[in-house]
Amino acid sequence: MKICKLMMALFLFLVLIAFASRYSLAQENPCLMCHVSFKQPAKHVHAVLNMGCETCHAKVEGSEHPKQKKSIKLTQDMPALCYGCHKESKFKGETVHSPVASGMCTGCHDAHQSNFNHILKSASPDLCYMCHKKSNFTRKYVHMAIPAVGCGTCHAPHVSSNPALLPRPVNDLCLSCHAAKAKLPHVVALPGDKRHPIMGVKDPSTIKMINVPDPKRPERQIEVPDPDVPGKEMTCVSCHDPHSSDFRGILVQERICIKCHKF
Repeated sequence: MKICKLMMALFLFLVLIAFASRYSLAQENPCLMCHVSFKQPAKHVHAVLNMGCETCHAKVEGSEHPKQKKSIKLTQDMPALCYGCHKESKFKGETVHSPVASGMCTGCHDAHQSNFNHILKSASPDLCYMCHKKSNFTRKYVHMAIPAVGCGTCHAPHVSSNPALLPRPVNDLCLSCHAAKAKLPHVVALPGDKRHPIMGVKDPSTIKMINVPDPKRPERQIEVPDPDVPGKEMTCVSCHDPHSSDFRGILVQERICIKCHKF
């Protein structure tokens, strides 16, 4: 009998402790009664959490939370909500990452907390593979920068003044790591002790040719560059894939010369 009374007293004591704990928690932040995962902060916590949940979330008028679905809404639509703290001008530029352009901040970032830097949802390159096809980056020969330092070394995550979100022009970016190799004979020698150009000329493979009447003999056609498709400048990536390739030297194709030169 005494043991039963002791067990009952112990049970009531534990219930009282649990109730007191929940009451204290409710007084501090009632949201944490249900969203218990935020009681244990991750390695990186979004600074706005210290301003209170109501900074970003609001109750939908006429609804009962948490019984009804969609009873809580954001105080503003995204990305306007994020721009309340983060300067909007920093996310405007000549080249804008598509998630940024569409206001999908939470596509890459956890809105509350994360164990990855700058509260990302996962580490690079796995984060990038959520949108970018992984097989394009994992062929037989992989650019060593990808597993070594991730995508963010060569690409800006938000905006850039260069194509492909590069932090600087492509050749300058490549030479920031490959400068020593660039001083050596890098590409095939040409007559007259010349070297193959890697800048300052058009990449022939990107120039579209069209047939037009010969000004001297209108009855026949001649092939000329399409003025509407001027072609791209010759750069390192004209011959090398910057991510991965099935060919040695991460070349874009096996017999690289025939990409431009027709034999």
